[in-house]
Amino acid sequence: MYMSVTFHHEPRRRSCWIVRWHGEPDENGKQRRYGRAFRHCHEAKAFFADKQALLNRGERRDPIIATLGELVVDFAEARLSGLSYASQRGYRNTTDQLLRYFGSTRKVRDIRRRDAEAFIATRKRCNGKPEALSTWSKARHLIHCRALFAAAVSWDYADENPFCASKDNGPSPLRLNPKGKPWQHITPDEFRRMLAEAPCVQRRAAYWLMYGCGLRAGEAYNLQVCHIDLAKRRVHVVNRAGTEDIPPFTVKAEGQSSESKERTVPIPEAALADLTAAMRPAFKSGGFIILTSDRFDVVQSNWQKSRAGKAWNGKFWRPWQNRDMINNVLRDTKVFLRRAGVELTAPFTLHSFRKSFAQNHAEAGTPPRTLAKLLGHANTRVTMQFYNRVTDANERAAGEAMDRLLAQKEQATNVS
Repeated sequence: MYMSVTFHHEPRRRSCWIVRWHGEPDENGKQRRYGRAFRHCHEAKAFFADKQALLNRGERRDPIIATLGELVVDFAEARLSGLSYASQRGYRNTTDQLLRYFGSTRKVRDIRRRDAEAFIATRKRCNGKPEALSTWSKARHLIHCRALFAAAVSWDYADENPFCASKDNGPSPLRLNPKGKPWQHITPDEFRRMLAEAPCVQRRAAYWLMYGCGLRAGEAYNLQVCHIDLAKRRVHVVNRAGTEDIPPFTVKAEGQSSESKERTVPIPEAALADLTAAMRPAFKSGGFIILTSDRFDVVQSNWQKSRAGKAWNGKFWRPWQNRDMINNVLRDTKVFLRRAGVELTAPFTLHSFRKSFAQNHAEAGTPPRTLAKLLGHANTRVTMQFYNRVTDANERAAGEAMDRLLAQKEQATNVS
């Protein structure tokens, strides 16, 4: 019976460092042989040592033969429970397409990189429209597939992740560089003009929190009086547990919706007047600064139905989300922008206020790490898109800088 792990070199092979071991003997006493090939000696030695240590501890010698359907079920139970409803829905969309493409009985170990490339390359729109699927949407599928098969590797369902591109530089659908979607940048002058058109103090306070403090719309509309310190000019974005009367609130970190990233953000001095005025009648709306009393009554009614498991959003029941505090705000905001004479030349959402906050800070020279902390980003990767975005102001500043440099050189030449 073969019980040890072997390590040897086969120079004629491209991946020439081979680690082999044998499985448990079957009823006839035969053992199946397994192996892993590596291009580099240090990688093979590390795997050899780890594998031998696992077998010495009594770990199973034969790999687990799992189907794609079993992997999807296990992944949903182990990894999706802590994610937000929207993230869970995105993962389920991807896994449903995986099951339709490969079949639920396909063995996980039989899915290779070639199969993964074909799957990503053939993704189409779910609504049947002829337009090609955007690079961003394909990238979301790729992220979900990588997470799914990374779990498979960690659970010994597979030896490697087929959705990770190889180290060579050849073209592959697994190397996606999604372009950011265009969005409308609201300048400070446009924001002031729009603010003058907003008739309600609660609405103006909401705009200040999104544009002046960089809060997400769900964060702003879940803010209560106890979370604002006017004396120190600070907004505290923190988690809130749900009660019988008030729905919960969970801070969402960028790219890590299962983690909470609480933070404190400074309030611009220009926003103090509207925030102070909005806080006075907040006792009529459960302490929520931006909600009117009428809207708070609707929120309470929807929350009671949600807790009871009844349909409350007009069609069906689903878990409560931060954005369920909001109603018709985007529609009204576009009206205010039109009245203020702001021409929308790119897609505009409430999130454009938060992006404009970030873009304004980037153009003002705020360090990326500082801005990432204000925005609640898990790292500066997402934040850097605002520093890399070329705007008219960036181009003018670059031209003016070059003019100053050339003028200085010309003056130095004339003096000499």
